[in-house]
Amino acid sequence: MDVPREDPTEEIARLQRCVDDLTAALAAANGELQQERADRKRTEEDLRARERFRVIVDELPVMVTLMTSDGEFAEGNRHMLEYFGAPLEELKRRPTTQSFHPDDRPAVDARWKDSVETGRPYDFEARLRRADGTYRWFHTRGFPVRDAEGRIVLWHLLQTDVDDRKRVEHALRGSERNLKLIIDTIPVLAWSARPDGTADFFNQHYLDFVGLSPEQASGWDWTTAVHFEDVNSLAATWQRIMASEQLGEAEARLRRHDGEYRWFLLRVSPLRDEAGQIVKWYGVNTDIEERKQAEAELRRAYNSFAEAQRLSKTGSFITDLIGDDHNWSDEAYRIFEFDPATKVSVQRVRNVIHPDDLPSFESVIARGMTGVDVTFAFRIVTASGAVKHVRGVAHVIEQVAGRPMFVGALQDVTESMVAEEALNKARTELTHVARVTTLSMLTASIAHEVNQPLSGIVTNASTSLRMLDANPPDVDGARETARRTIRDGHRASDVIARLRALFSKRDFTLELLDLNEVAREVIALSLSELQRNRVILQPELGEDLPMIKGDRVQLQQVILNLLRNASDAMTNVDDRPRQLAIRTERDEDDRVRLSVQDSGIGLDPQHLDKPFEAFYTTKRDGMGIGLSVSRSIVENHHGRLWAAPNAGPGATFSFSLPRDH
Repeated sequence: MDVPREDPTEEIARLQRCVDDLTAALAAANGELQQERADRKRTEEDLRARERFRVIVDELPVMVTLMTSDGEFAEGNRHMLEYFGAPLEELKRRPTTQSFHPDDRPAVDARWKDSVETGRPYDFEARLRRADGTYRWFHTRGFPVRDAEGRIVLWHLLQTDVDDRKRVEHALRGSERNLKLIIDTIPVLAWSARPDGTADFFNQHYLDFVGLSPEQASGWDWTTAVHFEDVNSLAATWQRIMASEQLGEAEARLRRHDGEYRWFLLRVSPLRDEAGQIVKWYGVNTDIEERKQAEAELRRAYNSFAEAQRLSKTGSFITDLIGDDHNWSDEAYRIFEFDPATKVSVQRVRNVIHPDDLPSFESVIARGMTGVDVTFAFRIVTASGAVKHVRGVAHVIEQVAGRPMFVGALQDVTESMVAEEALNKARTELTHVARVTTLSMLTASIAHEVNQPLSGIVTNASTSLRMLDANPPDVDGARETARRTIRDGHRASDVIARLRALFSKRDFTLELLDLNEVAREVIALSLSELQRNRVILQPELGEDLPMIKGDRVQLQQVILNLLRNASDAMTNVDDRPRQLAIRTERDEDDRVRLSVQDSGIGLDPQHLDKPFEAFYTTKRDGMGIGLSVSRSIVENHHGRLWAAPNAGPGATFSFSLPRDH
């Protein structure tokens, strides 16, 4: 049976539709595949971007933290994890505030609570504990992350380590506090001023001193504390300093808060910018009241010192002999009649030294060059022709560059030398008078001493004649009698010589003496008078006494005067023996002592120096010059004469002289 055949056109159309559908399906599949590939590529790119972002975030030098809206850890960068030293899972289990310093937790909690409630970002500084337990300061900034509906789902935290900055700030604040304390407590009045000179700062010490507030002292009002006599000069000086644009200083009196004025030294220095322009003046006022008073006292003392030098004719000097550098006082210039405006040198001084004293001067200079203390005495012939006697001393005070520095004084002793010469002449005259006054007291002694050898001469001459007239003549006897006659003649001659020496007027003569021998000669002269006055003399002369240097006649006069005074002190003594002891012995400090001890009326212990005063006497017919002259004689021999009461009756007069070396 034949099947009816379809229309080829329809078949082709149907096939075309199938092809179109398949093409469309293939296109759709291809599109989906392309989309899937694109989506996969974007995902991969997102992953790579996230990885790159993660690497960047991990490398940031700050801690980046993600926290949930409940305040729990959600994520953190490497820096954050390393700082806390724990994995993220452990940090998620840890309360967030546990990582903060206990002292900071209350403030952190309050700040977090406020941000959660308001949704506002938070910004604070607090200390976070590091893995090693130490705390460091961090600056935390928190930003909220919201969803499409505006709810906060995350908080992004950026935490920057500011511990070093905090330490610097703390140190800076400490330095500022210390600087303020220093400025306010330094013992000066510190201040600053603007370029135009108006004050803009005063330290506390300044304000406390003047009793003003910063407002009361600012500008030019600080001048109200300046003494009215100093205001104008200080203002003028301040203007000159500002015009010079250099360091400057001035002195003025400032009124203290209690009304008292004190002197201050004001010093000021400019502060310049990079261009060299003055941007500020800084100054300090130093209290110099004590210095001003010391200067005034020093001026008064110097004036008094200069006047004292003028009146005493004493000059002072500071000298470097090796460097030939000399600083003389005005009086020293006046003594030498040098012009104060000219320079002093050793040669210039040498030129005015008296020719006879040049060797002594050269010797002093030579000793001074060795760096030892020196004394000097010489004459100078000034430009006016005047001859002056100068004495002085120079003492080493320090060594400068190995050279001795001397401080010394010199005195014009011309008047005293003239007076001393006159005094020595008067003393010689007085000593002679004192010796002559004893002549009447020794008349009987003299007659006795001379009469004995004269009587012996007459007797021996008569005996010699009889022996020669005998038959046969006794020549040997006559010869021996003649020898005795010669001996008595010499004896009489010695007595006369000693008396002439004692009562003669002659100059002071030094010679080596045996004090025992000097004493024996005086005893020989005085023995008859002492016996006539019923005085028992007890010589106790020491052995091996060292020699002394002195004037024999003057020392004999002293001993004679002491013996006569001792005898006179016992004139009215009748209830005990009139004993008189004369002793010689070694004394301390290598000296020789002679003592005369009596048993007379004694001395008043309260007035032991009274008998040595000129013209003081207890005798009815005494002149009161014997002991005064005797002391002068002993002192001229560099000795000492004194009196002391005895343990029993009477007194002891002693003198001590240095031995000859």
